[in-house]
Amino acid sequence: MNQVPPHPTGPHHSIATCPVCGGGLCGVRLCTGDDPTEAAPQSGFVMCDECEAVWLEPDVTSEHLYVDPESPRCPICHGGLWSTSRWAGRDEIESLGWSSLIDPGLDTNG
Repeated sequence: MNQVPPHPTGPHHSIATCPVCGGGLCGVRLCTGDDPTEAAPQSGFVMCDECEAVWLEPDVTSEHLYVDPESPRCPICHGGLWSTSRWAGRDEIESLGWSSLIDPGLDTNG
């Protein structure tokens, strides 16, 4: 049986504190589709690690959506959120062209 690699409980790199709930970090997640170890190119989204608000672009002032709490789905591939996406690393955020949006003051030491 394939096991999904463990994921950190929150993002290592965030673009903002959540403007919706005011307490979470808005981190970049990558859609991985069927393979949680390989991200598809240009398939990132932003998600709050507290309220799970989602932005399809790296701008938390734009319109957001929420994942279904009963059956959370990746907003890109529509697979199970936790098995088809993961928090992005710095190099992956750079490949999306979003690295200038990361707030270093919100980085974790992970």
